[in-house]
Amino acid sequence: MIITTVAIISYLTNSYLFTKLKDYSVITAAIIEEFLKTYGGYVLGQILLVHIVFGVVEGFIDIKNNGKMGVFPAIFSLLGHAAFGYITVTVYNLTGNITYGLLSGVFSHVIYNTLVVGVVNNLNNQS
Repeated sequence: MIITTVAIISYLTNSYLFTKLKDYSVITAAIIEEFLKTYGGYVLGQILLVHIVFGVVEGFIDIKNNGKMGVFPAIFSLLGHAAFGYITVTVYNLTGNITYGLLSGVFSHVIYNTLVVGVVNNLNNQS
């Protein structure tokens, strides 16, 4: 329940920031989400699980907001957050430093978000 609540708070915060920052919110969203997921998971002793739950919650939101058009974004949300979690846990396990794990997740998430926004903007400009 705690993980789901934090995921929803993160979603609402990111939605608000998107209204103010537009495409630049890809950076703030990655920082906010990775911080919440990583440190929340660290406290709970379940970093990867917290990342996966975030992906599931975000996926449900994608489907709720977009119907059938939200299925592919939902799948990518789940896979992306699971991948960020795996990267975070791997770096943390290799270094023993949670901050390095967090930073690796943030960098991965920023790169992913930037690519997704670029693709979506490109598709929107073609129509």
